[in-house]
Amino acid sequence: MYHDIAEQLIQDILAGKYPVKLPTEQVLMNRYQASRNTIRKALDVIFAHGLVRRVQGSGYYVIDHSEQSSAVLNMSIGFDQTAMVKGGPLKSKVVKFALIPATAALARRGNVAVGDPVYQVVRLRYLKGQLYDLEESYFPQIIVPHLSAEIAAGSIFTYLRNTYDMVGSTTENYIQSRPLPAEYADLMTTSGKGDLLCLDGINYLASGKVFNFSRTYFVYPGLTLYYHTTNIDLDQ
Repeated sequence: MYHDIAEQLIQDILAGKYPVKLPTEQVLMNRYQASRNTIRKALDVIFAHGLVRRVQGSGYYVIDHSEQSSAVLNMSIGFDQTAMVKGGPLKSKVVKFALIPATAALARRGNVAVGDPVYQVVRLRYLKGQLYDLEESYFPQIIVPHLSAEIAAGSIFTYLRNTYDMVGSTTENYIQSRPLPAEYADLMTTSGKGDLLCLDGINYLASGKVFNFSRTYFVYPGLTLYYHTTNIDLDQ
C-alpha cells in the first residue's frame, strides 16, 4: 500500500500540487486512511527518489529544480523514471512493435540468451507537445507473456503491474553519448550529426530476472539530469 501512496504523492509533487512542503504525517494518515508506519514508508520512498529534503522536527520540503532547468529528469527515481518528468506525463507514439529473437548484442545488453524471443518497442515520446526522446525498449517474452502496440502506446509498466503484479526492484542506468542509429534518423529532427545524450537502462525484478532493458536518445532542449545521494562518512 505504501508504494501506491508514494507514487500518488510523487505525481502530485511533479504536477506542482505541493510547491513548498508536503502535508504532515497526520494529514496524510487521514487522507489515505493509513497507519503512521505506512505513511513513513511512503515518505522514505519519496525521500530516496530525491524529491524532498527531510528537516528534523519540521517535515518534508519539496526540492525546487526551477533554477536549474524547466526540464529535469530525476535519475534517482529509477524504475520508470522517464514517465515521471516534471510537466509530464510523457505522451507516446509507437513507431515500431515486433516480437524478435534476441541478437548477440541484445543478449549482452539484457542478460538474456541469444535467440530468446523479446518484444521490441520503439516509441517517440513528447513533453508538452515537443519531441522529448526516442526510446527503444525490449521485454523478454518468457517474463512478459503478452504485449501489444496498443498497450505500448500507454504506460507499459502500469500494464505490467496491473496485469501481472510485476514491479521493478532495482534499475541499472548508464549515461553516455552515442550517435543516433541511421534507421531512426528520419524520425528525429536533430541538428547536425553529433552524438546524443543516451540512457541505457536495465530493470530487474526482486528475483533478479530482467524484465525490461532499453536505450533512450534525448533531444529535448535544456534537459537537466538530477541525482540525489545520501552521504556516507567512510572514516567512521
